[in-house]
Amino acid sequence: MRRSVFATLLATMLVVIGPARAQEEPSIIPWNEADKHVGESVTVEGYVLGKHCSPTSCLLAFDPNFNQFTAVVQAKDFKTFSPDSLDAKFVGRKVRVKGKIQMLEKKPEIIVANLDDLQVVTTAKEKADQRAAAQDEVVDRMTEILERLDNLVARVEATQARLEDVANALADQGDQLAALQAAANTPPPAEPEPSYGEPQPRPAYEALRTVKRGMTSEDVARLVGAPLMSESNANGSFVWYYGYGRSVTFDRRNRAISLAGFPSS
Repeated sequence: MRRSVFATLLATMLVVIGPARAQEEPSIIPWNEADKHVGESVTVEGYVLGKHCSPTSCLLAFDPNFNQFTAVVQAKDFKTFSPDSLDAKFVGRKVRVKGKIQMLEKKPEIIVANLDDLQVVTTAKEKADQRAAAQDEVVDRMTEILERLDNLVARVEATQARLEDVANALADQGDQLAALQAAANTPPPAEPEPSYGEPQPRPAYEALRTVKRGMTSEDVARLVGAPLMSESNANGSFVWYYGYGRSVTFDRRNRAISLAGFPSS
C-alpha cells in the first residue's frame, strides 16, 4: 500500500517536470547583423569564438578575428563575470546577449553588466538531457525516500516487539509478586496440641504408629504433638519425653535415632 502511494506521487512529479509548453521567444538578431541595429536595445545570438581580457575589460568575440560584434565585460563587473568563468562557461557555446548596441572603433558591441544579459542558449538536445537528468534525480530521491521509510518501519516494528517483550516480562513479575503476597498473607499451619504421650483416639492414635527413626523433630511434632519435656545431651543430641514412657531421641542433626514406648507399625 505504501509503495503504491509513492508510485502515484512519483508519476505525478514526472508529469510536472515534463516538457513545458514552449513560450514565444522575442525577436533575436544574428550576431553578424548587429551593425544594422546600433542604438537599439536588442538580443544578439551567436557562438562565442574567442575571449581576450585586459586589466580594463574582457571581450567575447563572435568573430575569430575580433573584427565584428563583441560582448564586453568591464573590469568593474569582474565580480559578476570573472575572466575564468567567462572562458569556462561561454567560449565555444551558443549565447544570447541582451543590451543596447553601440559602436566602438567601428565595431558593434554590447556592454554586459548583469547575469541576465548574457545567457547560454540551451539546445533542444540539451533540454531533453536536462529533463532526463531531472527525472532520474527525482526517481533516485524517491527510491531513497522509500528505502528510508522501509528502514523506519522496520525500526518501529522492532521497537514495538521489544516493548511487547517488556510488557510481558512486567506482567510475569506482577503475577510472581501477587503469588508471593498471597503466600505471605497465608497464616502458618496451627501447631499440634501436646498429647503428652497419652492414648489418642483414632486417627491420632494411628499417628503414633507412623513415627519412625530418621524423622525430624518437626515431623514428630506434626504427628504426635509437642513433648511434655525435652532434655539436651552434651553430644548435641536431645530427647523428647511423652507420657506413658514414650520418648524420642534425636541426634545433633535433628534426626530421630531411637523410639521408646511407640507402637510398632
